[in-house]
Amino acid sequence: MARAYLRQSISRSPEFFVAAQEETLFATLAERMLHAEQQRVARTELASQSLAVMQSRVRKHLVPYFGLRDVGSITHDDIERFIAHLSTRRVGSITLSQYLQSLRKIFSYALANDLIRKIPPFPKIKLNSTPRGGFSATEYWQLLRAARRLARTPFAAKAATHRNTAGGIYTSTDDIPREMVWLIGFMVNSFVRPVDVKLIQHKHIEIVRGEHVYLRLTLPETKLHKRQIVTLCAAVRIYESLCKYMQPLGFTRPDDYLFLPQIKNRKAASLMIANHFTKVLDATGLRTGNLGQRRTVYSLRHTAIMFRLLYGKGIDLLTLARNARTSVDMIEQFYASNLTAEMNIGLLQSRRLKIDRN
Repeated sequence: MARAYLRQSISRSPEFFVAAQEETLFATLAERMLHAEQQRVARTELASQSLAVMQSRVRKHLVPYFGLRDVGSITHDDIERFIAHLSTRRVGSITLSQYLQSLRKIFSYALANDLIRKIPPFPKIKLNSTPRGGFSATEYWQLLRAARRLARTPFAAKAATHRNTAGGIYTSTDDIPREMVWLIGFMVNSFVRPVDVKLIQHKHIEIVRGEHVYLRLTLPETKLHKRQIVTLCAAVRIYESLCKYMQPLGFTRPDDYLFLPQIKNRKAASLMIANHFTKVLDATGLRTGNLGQRRTVYSLRHTAIMFRLLYGKGIDLLTLARNARTSVDMIEQFYASNLTAEMNIGLLQSRRLKIDRN
């Protein structure tokens, strides 16, 4: 691919060609680094989704910008100009930082293979992260009520085009299915990601009844996370209601998917879930959060974690992070960052019980 890019670039803009050995050409090293990362995926050291994102960054902006340069000639000033180049395209600070991470990987690969003597100093990016837009308890009930209402309201049929079709599924025209109500409740009571929702099958779920009643979820690995998830007790009722609805339709076998099981193309199913949820958001006027965040299906996971931080009695972040298959740092940076002291006024004002020694 690097050679093809080189030939194509020289034919388009020969005046910008800088003579360099092909092995030290940035475009060549970028592809070699991506190939090395592919080997890490094969060894399960890197998630395939992470590699796909990295490939997109490298090929969309890094190679077109630096591709014809000898990697050893790229300086700190060149990287500063690259940041300015991306900034003109309104790329946010977090995305800029991720581009620099990919760029550093290419330099590190070159250094490890003795193709450069040192890595140039990288500019520091001040990260301005916006907390993900979750829902309040009141908004959550609004979503459930709207989903129930919309599931009973047929949408006007529209002609299928390339703009509203995904995998043979007309995502923009189909009615909202009844299981969207259960999907919303399930996510808020189980901490799962949208990528998990599209992959959950009945064989991944075990109902546990003991001192506590909950679902034990043994899900496929996503984002290099393999831990089991335990749900809140409400998820048991939601799952049983879903099964009762799906049984006459023949979708309760171990290999059947929980949500939209009739769609075998799970990428198309994920697109349909996202589209249906957008209809629910539009119906409730909740598409945008209080801080201007764009709400999506992922906001339901944010809500699940936020509710535990707000209403869970003394839950510690490590337990919550492990059960949600994330890290404490991620919870503090993206989930707990918009908590206010007043939200947990009860915990702040709580007092230890005195021990009666008599």
